[in-house]
Amino acid sequence: MSQADTIVALATPAGESAIGIVRLSGDACDSLSSEVFGLPCPTPRTAHLATYTDLQGKALDQTVFIYYEKGRSYTGFPSLEIFCHGNPLILRKIVDDLLGRGCRLAEPGEFTRAAFTSGKLDLVQAESVATLIRARSDRALEIANSHLRGDTGKRLNRLRDRALALMAQLEAYVDFPHEDLPDEDVADTVVKLETLSDEVGKAAETGRYAHLLEAGVRTLVVGAPNAGKSSLMNALCGKTRAIVSEEAGTTRDYVGERLLLGSFEIELIDTAGIRNDSMGLERIGMDRTLDLAAAADFFLLTLDATLPSPTLPDDFLKRLGSTNCIVVENKIDLVETIAHEGFLPKVSHARVSALSGEGLDGLKALWARSLEKTLPSPTSDALIVNARHAERLLACESSLRTAIQLLRDAAGVELALGDVRLAVEALGEIVGSVANEDMLDHLFKSFCIGK
Repeated sequence: MSQADTIVALATPAGESAIGIVRLSGDACDSLSSEVFGLPCPTPRTAHLATYTDLQGKALDQTVFIYYEKGRSYTGFPSLEIFCHGNPLILRKIVDDLLGRGCRLAEPGEFTRAAFTSGKLDLVQAESVATLIRARSDRALEIANSHLRGDTGKRLNRLRDRALALMAQLEAYVDFPHEDLPDEDVADTVVKLETLSDEVGKAAETGRYAHLLEAGVRTLVVGAPNAGKSSLMNALCGKTRAIVSEEAGTTRDYVGERLLLGSFEIELIDTAGIRNDSMGLERIGMDRTLDLAAAADFFLLTLDATLPSPTLPDDFLKRLGSTNCIVVENKIDLVETIAHEGFLPKVSHARVSALSGEGLDGLKALWARSLEKTLPSPTSDALIVNARHAERLLACESSLRTAIQLLRDAAGVELALGDVRLAVEALGEIVGSVANEDMLDHLFKSFCIGK
């Protein structure tokens, strides 16, 4: 948005509602309150009741509007928010009239991009706005709010400040080549670079949680045919979502459903049964299950508690561990059952009856605890980042590791300095102190229009 532009967009979704909001930002907002509402010099940040009058002098609606002066608005530019009745016809007429007055339609994310460029938000805060809107679970909301408050940006800036200090130290060595450089000074710099690199690497690891929090923890209900996977799926969802039959191999394709488990959103998927001797359509279904397993985040491996432990493909079992799987021993409502504690002994077990509901609460509690151990809490000391941050943090770590090796090999401070400078730039790209227009275009394009 240029200084002369005034952008306009709906800030509420399309369709009928009690209230609709039209949002504007730009220099024309200073005069529009007088032209449209007949109220010159409105008190900033105060709600005013006024009639919206179009260019032909026709009253469109009785509205409430709020004027924000430059430097005191979301975008940093003069802004208006108009609250009218949520009739799509009224909203369209108001927007069309504002376009006729010289405003232009905002692009996706342009209001938030203006807030970033004017210094109201750092880049981490700016992109957290879209994350907050899309959040589907308590945990996702907590982390998005942490980013929006600026906590994450401040911690990343502290990492950048430390990298800058080390870069300045190396530059001093380069600027004064005739001074003796004590070995202990080099060793001290290496230690500080290693400490910083370790912290950056640990932060980058949390980037893999971004898709779990935004898309949901993809959990497969897997096991041998007729183990009660579909019944377990239905019991966990609280409704009939999958076909249940006594005939083995009924499920030939996968069925998905979303549910909330504590503070997490789960994408629960019922899959075709797995066994080594499947054929025909059943084999196709099993192959699809194995394909899904390659990208799954968690597994509920369902066993029939009345039968011996099944024999499952080794490649599949190798994917299962104590952090991503629970063995669910189903059908405990039947008279004769078998204990399966020897099957995958390092994995937690839960005994349930999908038919009667017995043990389901215990399974859910165990499942939630497993996820709590895997996904860091926003209240913990861990620096939690998203996928974009993680990619830049990995680049930073790589540059720091290269600099460390160069210093150890006595290959020259100048070469190490170049890599530390790259590390500083990578950190700067996260918080926006180093701007990349293509990256900004891509980032804000994913936003809603009007935000």
